[in-house]
Amino acid sequence: MIRKTYLPGATIFFEGEPADCAYIVERGQVEICAFREQTHITLATLGRGEIFGEMAVIDEGVRSAEARAVEETEVLIIRSEQLRRRILKAEPIVGQVLSSLIMRLRRAQTGFLNDLPSRMGTGHVVVPANGDDAGPGGAALDWLRREYDLERGLNAGEFEPFFQPIVTIADGTLAGFEALARWRHPERKFVPPSDFIELGEKCGLIRRIDLAIIAKACRILRHAASGRTMPFLSVNLSAQHFTDLGVVDGLAKILEDTGFEPSNLKVELTETALIDDPYKAREVLTRIKDLGITIALDDFGTGYSSLSYLHSFPFDVLKIDQSFVRQLGSPGRTHDIVQTIITLAKRMGMDVVAEGIETPDLIPPLRELGCTFGQGYHYSRPVPACDLGALLAR
Repeated sequence: MIRKTYLPGATIFFEGEPADCAYIVERGQVEICAFREQTHITLATLGRGEIFGEMAVIDEGVRSAEARAVEETEVLIIRSEQLRRRILKAEPIVGQVLSSLIMRLRRAQTGFLNDLPSRMGTGHVVVPANGDDAGPGGAALDWLRREYDLERGLNAGEFEPFFQPIVTIADGTLAGFEALARWRHPERKFVPPSDFIELGEKCGLIRRIDLAIIAKACRILRHAASGRTMPFLSVNLSAQHFTDLGVVDGLAKILEDTGFEPSNLKVELTETALIDDPYKAREVLTRIKDLGITIALDDFGTGYSSLSYLHSFPFDVLKIDQSFVRQLGSPGRTHDIVQTIITLAKRMGMDVVAEGIETPDLIPPLRELGCTFGQGYHYSRPVPACDLGALLAR
């Protein structure tokens, strides 16, 4: 986390300086001020959770005023790319509105500052506050702390794979593993994906997390399975990887560095990865498949257009969503739906993985339907690398 402390009276930035970051007050007070004709004009006094310096970052201009620490003040630094990335991801109208607002605010502030000394005289003038001290600053401060903590953990190598077995339904033998990301936090111990995946996607770190997990999982499994038949390894890719070809080079480098056989690696993606730019996603998937890697469509059956993708994308595996699998023993149409998915997949030359097998009663109907593989708590929960040897020895 980039945190900086300023002593009372210290200048954080000067008017007219170029901007490469914005700030959030974590403790203390900051005065936003300007000087005109020997007049010290206090535009605002900011406290905990309030953001300042963002205007020049957004419009890539210079600082329109000076920022000083009123008392000992600690700030969190928001890098320019963190702000701009979020604006670029928003709808174009958002960026246009922000640009217009900042331009008008700069004009109004310039006119106000130049006019004020002639009306008020020299000395020290304080612009009245609007009286609204509440706002979303606390939430922004918390989000920024979490984002910096995530980046710190990634740089420190705290992310590691857990391995959940994928079993052959017909005879119950081990076929492979899915690598699932866990964060070994120095204070929070193991943090589950539900606590950091969304954050990683929003702050743009999810690509690095995915590739770090894949690299570690390939290295660990190759070492653990030495001298045994190598099981396959399934890994997850976020939808953000499918906007350019960077992930192809990343996977190629991992295979080269770890010596992991491409034919033993399966990458999983959900339908959301295909929606925004199907043409680019198809190109990325084709290039991944050219590396010798298998492609799996995860959570099949939950999307709106999954069937339309089957003939357009080079999928080798369908993973049936656990919401269907868990209802196999209950009355209704679920059995027919699962049977249809398995039949369709087999006719297209695809393997099928049933997710969410938590009880043994689900295995006979899946075996009867000809499902290829199964995965779930009935077989094993995800385990750390230190327990991998025991699963391989079964």
